[in-house]
Amino acid sequence: MIKDKRDYWVMTILETKTFCGKMCGASCGIIVTVEDGKITDIKGDPDYPPTRGFICAKGRVFPELVYHPDRITRPLIRDGPRGSGQWREISTENALEYIKEKINAITKEYGSETVVLHRGAHRNDLVTDMLIRLGKAIGTPNIANLDNVCSMARVFADNYTYGTKSFPDTVTPSKCILVWGRNSLETGSESMINIFPAAKRNKARLLVIDPRKTSIAAQATQWIKPKPSSDGYLALALIKTIIDEEIYDADFVTNWTIGFDKLRQLVSEYSYEMLSEAIWIPVTDFKRFARTYATTKPASIQTGNPIDQTPNAFHTARLISLLRAITGNLDAPGGDYLTNLSPIRNLQDTPDKSNKPMIGKEYVIASDAYLTPSQETFKAALTGKPYPVKASILMGTNPLLTYPNTEKTREAMLKLDLIVAVEYFQTETTEIADIILPAAPQNEYEDLSPRPGHINTRPKLVEPPGEARSDIQWINLLAEALGVGDQFWETEEQVFDYVLEPIGRTYRELVENGTHWMPRHYHKHLSTGFNTPSGKVEIYSKRLAEKGISPLPKIIHQATNTEEYPLVLTTGKDYYSYHSSWRQLPSLRKRSREPYVELHPETIKQHGLEEDGYAVIETKEGSITQRVKSNPSLDPRIVYAAFGWGKKANLNRLTSGDTPLCPAMGAVTHRGIPCRINPKSHNR
Repeated sequence: MIKDKRDYWVMTILETKTFCGKMCGASCGIIVTVEDGKITDIKGDPDYPPTRGFICAKGRVFPELVYHPDRITRPLIRDGPRGSGQWREISTENALEYIKEKINAITKEYGSETVVLHRGAHRNDLVTDMLIRLGKAIGTPNIANLDNVCSMARVFADNYTYGTKSFPDTVTPSKCILVWGRNSLETGSESMINIFPAAKRNKARLLVIDPRKTSIAAQATQWIKPKPSSDGYLALALIKTIIDEEIYDADFVTNWTIGFDKLRQLVSEYSYEMLSEAIWIPVTDFKRFARTYATTKPASIQTGNPIDQTPNAFHTARLISLLRAITGNLDAPGGDYLTNLSPIRNLQDTPDKSNKPMIGKEYVIASDAYLTPSQETFKAALTGKPYPVKASILMGTNPLLTYPNTEKTREAMLKLDLIVAVEYFQTETTEIADIILPAAPQNEYEDLSPRPGHINTRPKLVEPPGEARSDIQWINLLAEALGVGDQFWETEEQVFDYVLEPIGRTYRELVENGTHWMPRHYHKHLSTGFNTPSGKVEIYSKRLAEKGISPLPKIIHQATNTEEYPLVLTTGKDYYSYHSSWRQLPSLRKRSREPYVELHPETIKQHGLEEDGYAVIETKEGSITQRVKSNPSLDPRIVYAAFGWGKKANLNRLTSGDTPLCPAMGAVTHRGIPCRINPKSHNR
């Protein structure tokens, strides 16, 4: 409050246009109201083009995170055995000193590569590059995160095929939108949800691929329900139809692709009947679907996480990349736009002191990008191969919920000499940590958000409580403590000024002037070619062949069902959480109180279950218990379990980090797992 000339108190109210910061994977435009130094309201910004006022349930309740009574606000050190729940507060200086002494001792005895830096869901868009910079500076190549099962297979597939990432055009309306394995009305909404009103006015066809009837599937012109994890075979079926019926874009294929004849040969090796059996979709249905997509132009494709979570992750994503290209929808208005990357400085530009290859180096596409497959680090902790892991620094990640095979993950973590977690709240993983550092959410620090085609800022609006800091600032402080501070900065703003120098702007100028937009151009390939060695879309990729990866997409069979495990397990996102986050926020928890396993009514009856009762779901790895919910839209062979819940409902008690893994990404299987289901008995 401030005092006015009449000598009574007046409340100050400030509304700031900014961007939602990682309540989910998007960065939607929002307006934040601050009253007397406290955030009191969040609403969508109608003037921000990609979202035009949209805000999801998670974004609205952001103040509940900022002012939650259970937030960790000061560093904590374990004051008893791991898992005892005994903690005491210490100063930031003492916490950093403790970490320094432990890491120095570990490095001296075992080597710097035995320290692993982990990143979960992004809390800052630049935190991955900052962690890679820190890893290079201290001599570890192991920067583990879950991108090997979340998004990066699709990014790298586009990069190896066209030279850059593609996105649905958000400016020119499409005549056909294919939504594959995502519910764009409920998740990751930036640049995804805003295209639907315009498409509807344009009388666009909406094609949806999902085994479950989501809110977007309910609005579809055509909706097909594949077997979970069969997306690679489905992509082959669509491409085969398009090639056999000659409804591809012949001019584009002739002039702008390499290897089309090899693709034709590849799909000829599959019969329609074999593909139909693999994907659980009648031949007539997937042929009709393919025809609609290929002949309704312009068309765009949106994809989701199910693509990334099988041993076929990279090659499935490659096939979808090829679908865009052979139909002539690439780099075209209303199709899939090739983004202009932000011309900013790469924070990875520091000397690399690592003298050993990263764990999981055999997954060459991931390893080239300093992406250590998450589960491989804890395998090394258990086996000592290729060398032991002795320390984990965890930023916004909860491995005991999000890494496969929870029991082995826990066993591995308990073998570590040091676990440091940067977190908002106590989690299943912080329970066994040695040090917890308090994390700050958006608007409690300065933040830069480079997005495809533009750069946003999230200015600091309120003070963080206690000693909470951004992930970027904790990295700066850790670097200083570990003796490499000369390669880092004192503040976030200094980091951003360094990053923005190539475009001739400072962070503060960007805050004052608003979003920095890159020029948008269509048909760029006509003048510059594609950003590949050949200058064309590389259906057949020599670059991949040189790395030991199949130059044509190669789909492998996954585990098949048996008499013992006759059903197919899959999962998906909960609208009211972000992976394993936000269960602590009251407004969201009221709407999603507990984990439900969704089953077809026939499946419930056949297995002796009761709706709203409890079921035990089992795989070869273990068993969990979730509540039963009827969903008639599901195939009776599917078990659709909830993800991101703790204790006895934890889905990753059912998953495995073992082979087969995606040869490019090291992706594990989270979809299409053979399972069985039974009523919960009283002794379980």
